[in-house]
Amino acid sequence: MSKSMWITPEEAMRKKKIKKNLMYISIMIFTIVLSAVVTVLVNSI
Repeated sequence: MSKSMWITPEEAMRKKKIKKNLMYISIMIFTIVLSAVVTVLVNSI
């Protein structure tokens, strides 16, 4: 185990926060894309 492998609690918290933010952002983007697709499908009928 090299010294660079160990992360401090602060770094671990930062990584968790980034992962949480990425999850929220991806859910938002997915929702926007989904609603756009639904709108296009409804308008084309």
